[in-house]
Amino acid sequence: MSKKTVQNPQGCGTMELASETEQGVDYSDIADIDFSELMDLRVDYAFKLCFATGGTGRLVSLLNAIFENKRVPRVVTDLTIANPFLEKASADDKLSVLDIRAELSDGTMVSIEMHLYDLLGHKYKSLRSWARIYGETLRAGAEYAEQSPTVCISFIDGPITDSSGKPIEKIHSLFQVIERDSSETLLDDMELHYIDMKAFVKYFEEVSRTGAELDRFTHWLMVITQRAIKNKEAIRRACHAREEIKEAMKTLSRFSQDVIERHAYERRLDEIHWHNIAVSQSAQKDVIIAEQAATIAEQGAAIEEQAITIADKDAAIAEQAVAIADKDAAIAEQAARIARLEAQLKQ
Repeated sequence: MSKKTVQNPQGCGTMELASETEQGVDYSDIADIDFSELMDLRVDYAFKLCFATGGTGRLVSLLNAIFENKRVPRVVTDLTIANPFLEKASADDKLSVLDIRAELSDGTMVSIEMHLYDLLGHKYKSLRSWARIYGETLRAGAEYAEQSPTVCISFIDGPITDSSGKPIEKIHSLFQVIERDSSETLLDDMELHYIDMKAFVKYFEEVSRTGAELDRFTHWLMVITQRAIKNKEAIRRACHAREEIKEAMKTLSRFSQDVIERHAYERRLDEIHWHNIAVSQSAQKDVIIAEQAATIAEQGAAIEEQAITIADKDAAIAEQAVAIADKDAAIAEQAARIARLEAQLKQ
């Protein structure tokens, strides 16, 4: 069967245009899945159910897809789900709980987090999580060079920003410690991956019209963002193409029908909903306060400008008064001179 390869934009690898025969494959084995009833994998609770319970094959495949997409020379063959709680360094320290924390067979630590809010502060949180995990990997008495690499992966619902506050318009961004001029990597122990799900959905809606067979990274993002993907048949094709994708969808379908898990998921949705409302209200209050502060500052500037104008007028009046006094003094001196002359004439 003939295929044509084209390059995907925004770091989503390559895709192969499928032939008409491949597009007509029978996907009846997953045809009974009702996508409208599935939990949203962008919600951290559902994400953990799907990837941190049961076997590790789904998580292994997802991690390999992420690393492949950025050409990271790492192949995950096995992993162990670790304690997601990061120990507090002090009583005043914040307790951090990761969505998924895993240790790879080579000792590399990986944290995965799903975020639907707080994008502005998340890059600081993820860097902090990286630092804490990296610090925990050093055993007592070991050399610093023996620390295991740490990888932090964040699925976010929008772009992160660079140091100037400008949004990074890219689906998959990878940050490491590099030399600024030569771009040489200082060490491979640090990886911060940010995956913008909103950007992916927009991108995929355009690409899906081509009838393309996509790479593993794109397949997994299709599954994770399936609630926002309109072309459900493309997801069914991905399930047929990759066994681990099919397993993930069936696992998600099973949990979605579980009454207890569904209730827990709905509670988490409510928490996110009310959190977003609180954040929105707080942001609106901040905007109002900023607008009021700006108005007060403008009024203060206007009052100051008026005060300067009044001071200028007072100065002008004072100058006029001085000028009048000088004229009065000159007139008085002339009068005195005239009086002296008159006195001399009388004599």
